[in-house]
Amino acid sequence: MSNKLNISVFIGIISAPIVLCYFLKKRYKQLVTDLEKDPKQSTYYECMFFDYRNFCCKPHLISKQECGYICSYTRLERLLRYIGSAKKSISMCMYMMTLQQIKDALISAARRGVLIRFVIDKVNSRNCHVKLNLDHLSANGVVCLTSPSENEIMHHKFCLIDEKDPQAAKAFFGSVNLTAQAFCQNFEALILTNNQDIIERLSAEFEQLWTGFHCNSVCHYNSVKA
Repeated sequence: MSNKLNISVFIGIISAPIVLCYFLKKRYKQLVTDLEKDPKQSTYYECMFFDYRNFCCKPHLISKQECGYICSYTRLERLLRYIGSAKKSISMCMYMMTLQQIKDALISAARRGVLIRFVIDKVNSRNCHVKLNLDHLSANGVVCLTSPSENEIMHHKFCLIDEKDPQAAKAFFGSVNLTAQAFCQNFEALILTNNQDIIERLSAEFEQLWTGFHCNSVCHYNSVKA
């Protein structure tokens, strides 16, 4: 009897975290679904932290299998749905972008008529993995601009979705580059929100950069990539 009790207690201790993780993940996905169905219902802030709990998640980005609600692949899927929800425009500033999934999501949006503007740091635009993504984006009609010189680092990491539409506008911003290292090897933070004040401020910053970079021919990736 004692052995059976010990076994039952042991099984309970082992299974409790798994069950808890399952219900937390289910609740998280339900909250995300509710926001996506009716983003106008309230102002929201969703904060993601990347830390040691994500350091084993790099294979999950390839296998597309989640290890829990804080899995790096779960967070990537959230951003892909964010980008996929765009109806009119996407304006992105990113210091580094090597994730092919993000590139593919941007191309998919461009093909359905979404206006996409992309700004990246000049030095990083020459990284072989970044360059491959930029070449694909450019080939699909996305205008990609870089910072004017190697001495002027474009260190922003933010993205605006449908920023001109108050009913649908949303954004994500933080310390996270769109790279596997940022998602699986770094300590990072990322915030997703539909707060109009934040979106207006980010939009003003983007427009200032875009206007300044666009009139400078050396900032046009398409014309200087060679």
